[in-house]
Amino acid sequence: MTKQIVLIVFSICFVLGCKNNTKKEAEIVSETELTPSEAQSIAKEAYIFAYPILMGYQAMYFTMVDSTSPGYRGDFNTFTHDTSPADHTRTDVVTMNADTPYSLIAMDLRTEPMVISVPEIKDRYYVIQFIDLFTHNFAYIGTRSTGTDAGDYLFVGPKWKGDIPEGKFKKVYRSESELVTTIGRTQLLGKDDLPNVIAVQKELKVQPMSTFLGEETKKTAPQLEWIKLNPADLTNAKFIDYFNFYLTLVQPFHEEDQPLLKEFEKIGIAPGATFNSADYSPEIVAAIEAGVQEGMADIKNKAGNIAEQVNGWNMMDAFGPREFFKGNHLLRAAAAMVGIYANDKIEAFYPMGYVDNNGEVLNGENKYIMHFNKDQIPPAKYFWSITMYNKKADGVGGYLVENELDRYLINSTSEGLVYDKDGSFTIYIQHEKPTSDKVANWLPAPKEPFYLCLRIYGPEESAMNGDWKPPYIEKAR
Repeated sequence: MTKQIVLIVFSICFVLGCKNNTKKEAEIVSETELTPSEAQSIAKEAYIFAYPILMGYQAMYFTMVDSTSPGYRGDFNTFTHDTSPADHTRTDVVTMNADTPYSLIAMDLRTEPMVISVPEIKDRYYVIQFIDLFTHNFAYIGTRSTGTDAGDYLFVGPKWKGDIPEGKFKKVYRSESELVTTIGRTQLLGKDDLPNVIAVQKELKVQPMSTFLGEETKKTAPQLEWIKLNPADLTNAKFIDYFNFYLTLVQPFHEEDQPLLKEFEKIGIAPGATFNSADYSPEIVAAIEAGVQEGMADIKNKAGNIAEQVNGWNMMDAFGPREFFKGNHLLRAAAAMVGIYANDKIEAFYPMGYVDNNGEVLNGENKYIMHFNKDQIPPAKYFWSITMYNKKADGVGGYLVENELDRYLINSTSEGLVYDKDGSFTIYIQHEKPTSDKVANWLPAPKEPFYLCLRIYGPEESAMNGDWKPPYIEKAR
């Protein structure tokens, strides 16, 4: 008899006063016994549901928990800032941009709400994105969303019951989870502009609401008992332990998730529970493992076909708040695989290039060109960029590519970019350094499969409605 069934029998007998009713217990067992096919189906669905949460656990663990990690940044509820753009050494998340030095906070809202304060920022684009543990983008502060004026914004956790004073905050945001990933991006206008970015970063502030109001600060919440991360365990049945840990931080559950989470209990998924394979038969454990692998295969397949393809580009529109996904957990998982923590399309549009004009997977064994006619230049209110990535994370997503120029992207503010007389330009995409007349427009590639991300910050209506189309990535002759 499995552990869950024993508990069910005990609970029913406790309520109804059963005594030594072995016949009734046998009936309950036969009605609730978990079959291998059911376990496999549940595990597949649970893994797809949990995948973004697992990838978020990995990102937060390496940046905020494991002080030995190369990507470690420091304490919760503290702004940390990149003093230079990301490079090939950054492997804490996939498809990281190198246009905008990051400002990061992992907010812990268990004790009380937190206040984010921003200065007036009029000379450049900036955005601060707020992501819950499901990887929903639930709030924004920045040029597009809240304007360029200074302001104070309040963030409230799911269990907060205290008073919120009126008139103190420009806006109050409520998170579904107690932990919130906060990503600030400040536009860098060339290498010499870095001191100006750092000056903006220094004026960003985070503090508890009580401190902001001049009151006595609430006591800190108990320290979280993080599970030591073994990344390999995120792709087998042990994923359940990491999932269960985070489930304690998203209560009460959203009504949309409650039926699924109830179903997931059959394979040991519950807030704070520990998965013990000994509680199940070998056949059930094998079925759970098979379900995980089926779920991973579905996520990878969706990630490779995540959006409408135009001229070989996946016209990505896969990120947003809970309402955006409408219960499509496979899309949410694939989005996390392709580019976890990416922005909503209205903030930044991300066409992804995986294949050339012949439909063949991009590979640095070949040479490619991208020619932008004047009317094909990405229609951005703020700026655009094209960034190179390998696929070393999981065969789908990956990281910035080390190269002799330390050039990871070409963007609309790239110094020395050569335009033709008619306003068009060509980008040369290859592993070997090209001839000197092409180096200014060279985007170095690894000598292996790669992909490109074309970012359009503040997409114009033509990009939003599909009128604008990026050029093909053409194999050079």
